Amino acid sequence: MPLLIGTDEAGYGPNFGPLVITATAWQLPDSTTPEDMWSSLQTVLTSQPARGDQRMHVGDSKQVYSAGRSIAPLERSVHALLRNSDCKADTVGRLGASVSSSAFEADYAGVCRNTVADFSLPVACDPSNIDRDAESFATALQEAGIKLMGVRSRIMFAPEFNRGVRATGSKGMVLSAATLQLVREMTDICDGTPCGSVVCDKHGGRNRYDDLISQAFDDELVFRLEESGPSSRYRLGQLDFCFRTKAEEVLAVAFASMVSKYVREVVMMQFNNFWQHHLPDLKPTKGYPVDAKRFRNDIESKAAELDIAMDDIWRCR
Repeated sequence: MPLLIGTDEAGYGPNFGPLVITATAWQLPDSTTPEDMWSSLQTVLTSQPARGDQRMHVGDSKQVYSAGRSIAPLERSVHALLRNSDCKADTVGRLGASVSSSAFEADYAGVCRNTVADFSLPVACDPSNIDRDAESFATALQEAGIKLMGVRSRIMFAPEFNRGVRATGSKGMVLSAATLQLVREMTDICDGTPCGSVVCDKHGGRNRYDDLISQAFDDELVFRLEESGPSSRYRLGQLDFCFRTKAEEVLAVAFASMVSKYVREVVMMQFNNFWQHHLPDLKPTKGYPVDAKRFRNDIESKAAELDIAMDDIWRCR
């Protein structure tokens, strides 16, 4: 069964909060293409829900959830996915530790501290409904012959992000290198030298990725197949890489986008909760540049009082 890995990120632009990159890995029947996954699982999910549609909404995370809307549709689909990959997601801390590396707990504590209780999850959905959705999703996967191999995220807080930017001079390089390292982790989890496809959302204006692929895979030879604005394609052994625009049209990428967005959103809830514990009248922030400057001005005196260095929470780009 060929392997399919999809990757996407959330939080590339903000000054506060983590950059979250996620990869989802799947095994597909030989007769199923990455694009076929939508029709194979259409009984339980849709990218364009109609009024009254009971299926899970899966797509580009910005279409599923945005400021001012309920997080419930995003949360519902992400938790159903995580239940089927044996990830623990009953608190923000356990969610991060379950999908990410062993460094998450220390990094998370350094940003959100331990002054306030960890948010319980889910925040907007009924857990019993999530149980039902997870079971329905598992049944649909089994009937389609599709196997979810794993979900992994790289959750990069300000200290690590800033070190990377200063070392490379480019936050784009930080994103691309971390994404390919995550893909390498997923292929290792899936055991051996896999055959199949890796589909990634394009990283800004970058068109060339072969050197980064090679670095992540022990300097193995990478064949360049195409490099253009719409897509850049490569081959390494039996694994094909495609960096493309609108990559969330591939289900594996759409799920990666949604996990990244959900993880970032709930971490930001915890981040805001910590600061509002110390400054009760403080307006919360999503961390994006204009409002981030307002938030930074509002917390600067309290941060100094708490001995919190701004470089520990403020991303330099």
